[in-house]
Amino acid sequence: MENQRIRLSKTMLKNALIELLKTKNIEKITIYELCSTAQINRTTFYKYYGSQYDLLADIERELFNELETHLLTGGETEYDKLKYVLEFLDADREKWKILINTVADQDFTEKLFSLPTIQALIRSSVPEQYTSRQEEYIRLFYCQGGYAIIRKWLNKEAHETPEEISRLIISLVFMGRQQEGHLF
Repeated sequence: MENQRIRLSKTMLKNALIELLKTKNIEKITIYELCSTAQINRTTFYKYYGSQYDLLADIERELFNELETHLLTGGETEYDKLKYVLEFLDADREKWKILINTVADQDFTEKLFSLPTIQALIRSSVPEQYTSRQEEYIRLFYCQGGYAIIRKWLNKEAHETPEEISRLIISLVFMGRQQEGHLF
């Protein structure tokens, strides 16, 4: 278990990285600059992380764990769960916006959509009549399309409410279900 001093140091480093990512790509951020922004010495940084990428991975892991917790406590219907997730993302919009714009799309979507709760949600959305091969394509379509909508939404300054985006995504999923016989 980490003591308070370690948690504080890590929090300061995470906040510094988030701040620097607002204006720079991660590959352009130096450890010196990161430590200077966090007001922590480099020895302390290297005690916990090997690089700025390790620090970013720790931020991702923390946010994905929070997201999974929120998914598990969300509503009963697909719409309720999605709305709950979008409200969670919206509440910490700046961090999520920076994260999705920093991490390569493919890496981010793989991590996001491999969360067990999201996997189960997607699995329940795919009609049973499709082969496992077809199901793989349908899941990819849901994941990449949903991610693109959510990314666009997070990046907009004046954005729709979580309810509006949830309704849009769910309606697109159901539109596909209504056309089941015509998908393949």
